[in-house]
Amino acid sequence: MIRSLFVANERSGSFNPALVAELLALFEKAGKPIGRTVLLGKEDLPDAAEATAQGLDLIVMLTGDGTVSTAADRLAGWEGTLLILPGGTMNLLAHALHGRHTPQEIVEAWLAGKGKAMTVPMIRAGTLTAYCGIIAGPTALWGEVREDLRNRDLASLSETVPRALSATFEAPGVNVEGREERYPAIYVEPWGDGLHAYGVMVGDAGDLLRHGLAWLKGDFRDGPAEIVDVAPALKLVSSSEHLDLLVDGEQDKAPVPLDLSCEQSSVRFHSILGRHAWR
Repeated sequence: MIRSLFVANERSGSFNPALVAELLALFEKAGKPIGRTVLLGKEDLPDAAEATAQGLDLIVMLTGDGTVSTAADRLAGWEGTLLILPGGTMNLLAHALHGRHTPQEIVEAWLAGKGKAMTVPMIRAGTLTAYCGIIAGPTALWGEVREDLRNRDLASLSETVPRALSATFEAPGVNVEGREERYPAIYVEPWGDGLHAYGVMVGDAGDLLRHGLAWLKGDFRDGPAEIVDVAPALKLVSSSEHLDLLVDGEQDKAPVPLDLSCEQSSVRFHSILGRHAWR
């Protein structure tokens, strides 16, 4: 018998109690009922020791990328499996593992025995870890704009938009050490063959508009960019004292230079496709 836990983020703007109930019913109907449900905001995520002590084999997460990243770090070394469902805004990791399937379709595929559990490539940058990617540089401030748009916070937008525009065109850029080209931001993504670094291009107002549309549609990777490097490890440099970051969608800062390396995760994720691919 599988011992399982279902985790949902009650604090998320996309939290849907009816969807949670529907997903739990799918497990129940298949004869594999979820043992316990954790609603973040009321309870904390278990760590590896707690999950092991509880005998958990499976943790199902209906959350966004940032919460998944936090959970994977806490569960490092746990021998069970994470089943990630798209429950956030971008859901990059869920899409990489399952394609563009709905939470219901992913659960049904898992119950049917489709796919397999696997470790995935991740980024380590000092004390920071990322399972989707890291945006480094001034345009990471557009993450604030996106959150204000999602929350319809017009008052904050009057402050965050000018600040992000100023940073995009005026703040020091960032480049990969050994590469001369400097960019407003660099996006680094973990692949099986190493880190893929993309230079975010903002040459004119048209590029900026395309980036804005990409952010609003939920995938900043669709904005203008070019491949800069592919390597097992990279060093990001800038004339600024620190780098603004978006780490799996969560804002952070780091001193310059920033060393990044590609590693395999210390926890397994189930993919209904049997593979992990960003594109």
